[in-house]
Amino acid sequence: MDKKALRLLALGLVVCVGAAFAATAKAGLGLNLGAASCGPTAPVFSPWGDQHQYFLAPNGGFEAGSSGWNLSGGAHVVSGNEPFYIHSKQDSSSLYLPDGGVADLPSVCFGSNTPGIRFLAMSPAGSATVHVRIIAHGLLGVLAILDGGTYRVGPSWAPTVNFGTTFSQLNSTLLGAKSIEIVLSASGPVQLDDVYLDPFTQY
Repeated sequence: MDKKALRLLALGLVVCVGAAFAATAKAGLGLNLGAASCGPTAPVFSPWGDQHQYFLAPNGGFEAGSSGWNLSGGAHVVSGNEPFYIHSKQDSSSLYLPDGGVADLPSVCFGSNTPGIRFLAMSPAGSATVHVRIIAHGLLGVLAILDGGTYRVGPSWAPTVNFGTTFSQLNSTLLGAKSIEIVLSASGPVQLDDVYLDPFTQY
């Protein structure tokens, strides 16, 4: 084989190895990992200036009652939807968390190593807080419990902040996670609806 052919072969190998490395790095970092398989996405919070794409969490609108959720502390599904109907005009249910109530969604698809979580909430008492935790599960069980943050809820329905976790937390945790669990807890009474995840968020 002449020198020109050898150079072309070497160049081809470099290109192939580089492409394989890039694909592996992308998968390893979790960038948009499985985003398409999490479900259809839409900028449902765009009326509030958030153009990010979100997908609805399993039974995130509570139209199937508590199916898929583990509720405790008096948490229960009630009639009455959030007034913006960001998921569907046909929706008619929401979730009520009394003081100390907890809603646990045990297995959720996540599209990257930094998932964002957002929903709508209000407090029948006029003021309360809702706290979000993300539990990362690996093959051997729980990898870590990550603090997503706390949000103060007012008397009127409004979208929460985009709850997330810092890259430093996730760098050694969600990269090895097989699924995530979302835990919502209330201090004071909270009514919430339409739980969405942003699979593309990068904090």
